[in-house]
Amino acid sequence: MSRPPRARGAGRSGAAFGAALCAIVAVAALAGSPVSAQTVPEDEAAPGPGRELFIARCSSCHSVDYIRMHAPFGTRALWEASVNKMRNAFKAPLEDEDARAIVDYLSVAYGPESPAARAAVGRTASADDRE
Repeated sequence: MSRPPRARGAGRSGAAFGAALCAIVAVAALAGSPVSAQTVPEDEAAPGPGRELFIARCSSCHSVDYIRMHAPFGTRALWEASVNKMRNAFKAPLEDEDARAIVDYLSVAYGPESPAARAAVGRTASADDRE
């Protein structure tokens, strides 16, 4: 008795499924670890009003490195759009007042003329400082 023809790549699908299942189990195991629930150490976030709120509400998902990466072009409009996206698309539980405070903090601490922005692009002083 002959076997029915197999679909192209059918022999590999079992291995791919097994690998995907292992990856899902590994991610699920890591998600339950204490590391995933940690926030950014306070000394890593830039100083300023709103810093503690940023640490409490944002740093469990976003690293300071990720925030610093946006600093050279982190205008108030960018930070407002980012916080609104977190609230609307990802349902971040932020009250309007907290959202404004976080945007204020990010705009100053990680705005285009902040020390973080200057460090990200290798500048030591803003253009205004040199005039």
